[in-house]
Amino acid sequence: MKIKFFIIFVVILGACQNVNKAPKPDNLIPEDKMVDILVDLQRLDAVIQKNDQQFEMRNVKAKDLILEKYKVDSLQIANSSNYYAEDFSVNESIYEKVKSILEAEKKLVDSLYANKKTEMEKAKAKKITAVDSL
Repeated sequence: MKIKFFIIFVVILGACQNVNKAPKPDNLIPEDKMVDILVDLQRLDAVIQKNDQQFEMRNVKAKDLILEKYKVDSLQIANSSNYYAEDFSVNESIYEKVKSILEAEKKLVDSLYANKKTEMEKAKAKKITAVDSL
């Protein structure tokens, strides 16, 4: 019984190691810029999922264009992401802003699509009425 208790104690003690936090990068991307980058990366992922063959066929390096747009590199994004991930409330705030922006854009696109669909249905109904009257 004492051996089991000692083994459990050693395992628990070993699990209580000091976890090193990610250091603050010298070139930390500000939170608002990080939100913009993540929004653009999410948009890009959606487009690539929809048109993967077109991107491959044209050899488009869209992620490089995003990095160039924001004048950052992938290591800077990774280091900044690791740093922000250490603070749950900051990380959650960043991703809530990203989610909010994308949801607002989706709502806008959905409303535009619904309006276009309604216009097409009206035009089709007019066409049918015009043909019937002939």
